[in-house]
Amino acid sequence: MRVLLPPGHAAHDPDPVIGSGAGARPYFETPARIAALLRAVQAAGLPVEENQAWASGQESLGVIAKVHEAGYLGFLEGGFAAWRSRPGREADLAVRPSAFAVRPLNRRPSDIVGLAGWYLGGNGAPLLEGSWGAILASARAAEAGARCLLAGDAQAYVLTRPPGHHAYADLAGGFCFLNNAAIAAETLRAGGINKVGILDIDVHHGNGTQAIFYEREDVAFASVHGDPAGLYPFFAGYADETGQGRGLGATLNLPLPPGTGSAGWVAAVERALSALRRQAVEALVVSLGFDAQEGDPSANLAVQADGFREAGRRIGQFGTPILLVQEGGYLITRLEDNLAAFLDGFLAARGIATRPQLTETPA
Repeated sequence: MRVLLPPGHAAHDPDPVIGSGAGARPYFETPARIAALLRAVQAAGLPVEENQAWASGQESLGVIAKVHEAGYLGFLEGGFAAWRSRPGREADLAVRPSAFAVRPLNRRPSDIVGLAGWYLGGNGAPLLEGSWGAILASARAAEAGARCLLAGDAQAYVLTRPPGHHAYADLAGGFCFLNNAAIAAETLRAGGINKVGILDIDVHHGNGTQAIFYEREDVAFASVHGDPAGLYPFFAGYADETGQGRGLGATLNLPLPPGTGSAGWVAAVERALSALRRQAVEALVVSLGFDAQEGDPSANLAVQADGFREAGRRIGQFGTPILLVQEGGYLITRLEDNLAAFLDGFLAARGIATRPQLTETPA
């Protein structure tokens, strides 16, 4: 299995604390997450590929521009420089909005301070000097992963960072800027796959992914997540959201109550997979999160490594090409073990030997 690593992801490294006083909280989405995940990948004997061209702004944005609005892409690319050019902002280390747009009852501003509130949907997505290169590389790596499937690979894994499933076509939020899973799905569609499935098992609902495909019938979306009544993103991910227009019936949400453990979570993953089989999807993109882990600081479920192993096994049995796209998981002390468990189940189901049995380069 090919594993793709976006270069320069560590350049996006926001301050460790968001806010101040009683409202201050840690910024969980750190470069250390990828280091932990890489240890599991390397222990499994999987080769890791890194392409510096993914971080370059010189190439056409291609399919990325099909998923995301042009003004939003321009803001992500040039917003930090424009922000720092404003008097009084010269020393700022991040673009963070002071006011937020309430759509659709307002108008897109032209000033950079207003644009920050228009395009950044919360303090969980600060834009730094090095952010755009990392954001772009993550999205292009996801696109490259999809192209691996189009070229004949049965599976691939992209260590995307920053993650992407909370990003809308024109709005960042929840640590996410460009929607890596959506970009991968759009790449597969453009490459001739008639219907793509997206399975999101991150503990937080993939609100951005859902919104991008909500009115489309050619991409089916199924999400297993903590109940948004008490968990980010709060405003989407309820069971009665099933699609709209031509996309009616192509969205499935399976919110789970706080404290749900491995058995209940795996059962929901199986329901989601069954729904995607009924949708007759020809390729599967998995938004792979490990924040359903018990004790994850961002969430409230109680899944253990055995649950991730069993989910990996069942996903691995899905009879189509599969692209794994990394999303969340913020209990760093458990990330390596959880990915190792998931890969143990997934690779075994796909007929791929890990390092202890390895006799040749993995396919």
